[in-house]
Amino acid sequence: MMKTRMLFLPICLLLCLNLSAQKEIKDINLKGRLFRFEKVKGQWLDPRNVDVWVPNDFDSSGKTRYAVLYMHDGQNLFLPGNSFGGMEWGIDEIMDSLMRNNIIRQTIVVGIWNSPRRFIEYNPEDAFKKLDSLNRNKLATERGGSTLANIYLSFIFDELKPIIDSTFPTKPEMKSTFMMGSSMGGLISLYALCKRSDQLKGVACISTHWPVSLKENNASIAQSYINYFARNLPNPKQHKLYFDHGTSTLDAWYEPYQLYMDSLCIESGYETPKDFMSLSFPGEPHNEIAWRKRAAIPIRFLLQP
Repeated sequence: MMKTRMLFLPICLLLCLNLSAQKEIKDINLKGRLFRFEKVKGQWLDPRNVDVWVPNDFDSSGKTRYAVLYMHDGQNLFLPGNSFGGMEWGIDEIMDSLMRNNIIRQTIVVGIWNSPRRFIEYNPEDAFKKLDSLNRNKLATERGGSTLANIYLSFIFDELKPIIDSTFPTKPEMKSTFMMGSSMGGLISLYALCKRSDQLKGVACISTHWPVSLKENNASIAQSYINYFARNLPNPKQHKLYFDHGTSTLDAWYEPYQLYMDSLCIESGYETPKDFMSLSFPGEPHNEIAWRKRAAIPIRFLLQP
């Protein structure tokens, strides 16, 4: 007999993720519904909130199955109160509009809040270990640590994703699972595609922070990371890959590195527009306002029916 899925299974969540509380967030400006799981603690990571957005017409009966878009820096996605600089991406508005107009498939969004150790959780571990000792030490000194990226991905795919898939009526297979992030969140999204390609269909990397450092535009670090990614890209016939960048503030560093990454993607068989897209937005800076303005583009690319 098929087991009916409920919208929430608090006991399961408490046992599996040491979840302390779940509540629906009410806000008159919110499109759709937003549920917050507070202080989610993985086996090896510091606790952080996890937001789950569902559309207004969300069907919890199991008759409708939803794709899942995992996003980093979850506090910046839906409401301004907790977002960096008080500016959020408006992901709820974008998803609501695109879904109501049948431009994208039925999808829920899982926003994973960052922690005080954001840099070392988002710093791709295998790529970092390929650096020479001088550059490894420089990054570790600047950012207060080296990397916990493999543990962070394990938290997402081995702990959080099974709970999302058992709590919500999702399509848990690889072809319906996506990821998106900006800056260091772009790096960890690309790293996830390389490391977990059996569980992840496509990623969107927004203003990908190739130099990793915030103090210097170090070409040797950026090129080393890009070379790692190029060697580990999954089969383009089964995956989708999106990049973009602006040209001002921190984004002014990115264009030569992105062009290099694009060339290696094309050599690997990623072709525009079916499985690959890389866009430049002249004059756009490195902040949530800029990312909000163009977020619908990668979402459409990833989630088109």
